[in-house]
Amino acid sequence: CLSRLHRVGFEFQAILPILMGILVKSMGFVFSLLPYCFLEFATELLGMVFVLVPSKRRRLLFSNLKHAFPEWSDAKIKSVASQSAARMFEMGFFSLAYPFLSKEKLKRTVLYSSEVENQLEKYSKGGKPTLILLPHLCLFETLATSPYFRPQGGKSLGAVYRPNRNHELDRWINKARLKTGVLTFARKAGLLKARDHLRKGNWLVVLFDQNAGIMGTGSVFLDRICSISPLPDLLGKTPELNCFYAFPKRLSFFQSQLEIRPISKKTNGFAVAAHSLLAEDIMSCPDGMPEWLWSHGKWKTNDSPHEFFQLQDQKKLKLNFPVQVRKTKIWIRMPNWLGDIVMALPVIRAIRLGRPDAAIVLLCKKQYVDFLKSVDLSEEVIALPQAKGFRYFAPFLKLRKHYPDAMLLFTNSFRGDLEAFLIGAKVRFGMVKKHRRPLLNATWEVPGQEIGNHQTRLWEGLARNLGLRQKLDFSPLATAGSSDSLASGKLRVGVAPGSSNTPGKRLPVESWIEVCEILRSELQGTTFSIELYGTKEDENLCKEIQSSLPGAPLVDFSGKTNLVELTNHFRELDVLVCNDSGAMHLANAFGCPVVAIFGPTDPSVTGPVFETPAITIQSESGKSMKSIEPKIIAQAVLKLFR
Repeated sequence: CLSRLHRVGFEFQAILPILMGILVKSMGFVFSLLPYCFLEFATELLGMVFVLVPSKRRRLLFSNLKHAFPEWSDAKIKSVASQSAARMFEMGFFSLAYPFLSKEKLKRTVLYSSEVENQLEKYSKGGKPTLILLPHLCLFETLATSPYFRPQGGKSLGAVYRPNRNHELDRWINKARLKTGVLTFARKAGLLKARDHLRKGNWLVVLFDQNAGIMGTGSVFLDRICSISPLPDLLGKTPELNCFYAFPKRLSFFQSQLEIRPISKKTNGFAVAAHSLLAEDIMSCPDGMPEWLWSHGKWKTNDSPHEFFQLQDQKKLKLNFPVQVRKTKIWIRMPNWLGDIVMALPVIRAIRLGRPDAAIVLLCKKQYVDFLKSVDLSEEVIALPQAKGFRYFAPFLKLRKHYPDAMLLFTNSFRGDLEAFLIGAKVRFGMVKKHRRPLLNATWEVPGQEIGNHQTRLWEGLARNLGLRQKLDFSPLATAGSSDSLASGKLRVGVAPGSSNTPGKRLPVESWIEVCEILRSELQGTTFSIELYGTKEDENLCKEIQSSLPGAPLVDFSGKTNLVELTNHFRELDVLVCNDSGAMHLANAFGCPVVAIFGPTDPSVTGPVFETPAITIQSESGKSMKSIEPKIIAQAVLKLFR
């Protein structure tokens, strides 16, 4: 029984393409009999349904339009998307119906102005090889069916096409094209024949697109990186060649009007010139030319997870065009703690260099927005919602309309993964240490030997696994503002005694008081000040230190500065002494020397990373921070004075 079932299944699989071919032919015959007004209504209805029903193709359509026209409203994008979907169905209807259309109907598929007729006659009578570059528009096949779009003098029209996966259907389509007098040459298999056809003085049509893969030539189309086929330029080496761009502009259902523009051999390549003309036509159309197939994957270059964070090598990509507008969208979910945010900045800086074509958007807690804007490593910073429960996730559904191409998560939580999933990023990157992350579709499992590495290096490993080849730059984000403090006799010592996320990382207040007393004693004879810094939660701690040191030049800034102001203060300090905290990382990133005190945490994992002078002091294994002698801390501070 199993053997019989297997044989029946195999036989059915063999005849399925034939059945599909018969079905498609029958549909084409029926379409050819129906009135155009009925068919047009059907395509418009199908277009409306297409934009209402969620699908990958629908999201690609909306994403392409949003990338190309970021200034458009959601209503306009939806309207144009519906039109473009309708044009896609119209293209399919025409491909099926035209083999059965009468000669009279075929004659009316393309209209020609007198100017275009004269140009075509000139090309036809010249007898020279003529290459025609045709964009992928909904009615591109009307040129093949029009009896007037042909050379004279015994020459013929040929076309390079991409074979259909259904061989039965492919044979039927080619047979229909041959009936109209068009010779067909399959990509790859028939390219040599196509070249010979062109060299004999015939016309050859090449349908150009933006998804030639790794064999294509890197270029910029509508301000996004794409891969264009080198075929037009290879064929363009034909001696005495004429080349023109053909644009069958849609007038009505199943009817277009031909516009043509010559392309000179002096241009920077035929393919690039054709794309430039197409871009002009798209951008000059108020509705972005819906008949261009926006629902197709046009920009698939550099979007695989293993290559996403670095443009391919220029020699391979042959990218010689400056990217002036960043339309590829990389979103980054920032960590929840200030220290982690600062440790992630070198990786973001490298990604920005690796993808100069990409706009980077950072998602973070509200209190970090102004700070991240000030470091100028992104085009936009978006604050996370402050609501709780299920209400927290509702705003992420609105962010779907930004259509990010990828989202990198520095967080390692289910909540962050759910945020990325709701936003709808095409690729969602993250690293895996212990637990699976099913809502992400591109993960890097941290090797066992990497577990104890510095947090920044772990994130670097994630980015490198996703294509990054830029070396991390650990130079400070800004230089400190102080000059030679000992020579000037004016010293500013910062003290940050708090640690917001882990109280156990704090040096006892008694130790801080003793450190300040030692510094006051050692710095006698110089003009100096000790400045206390912290959040509102650290105010009581700072007040206790200040009240215990009467007469000392202490200034308490705790709870009085936001992050941007705090950064400016740190840039003017001679040294900051602090716990393992966000303040430590912030000072280190902006060129302020630090003395960092570690207890339960490991400086090799969360220590300062920027190339700013830093001394780390850690309590002995198993002992509390009380075991760290204040004298050692004070001596480290004095050592860092310039």
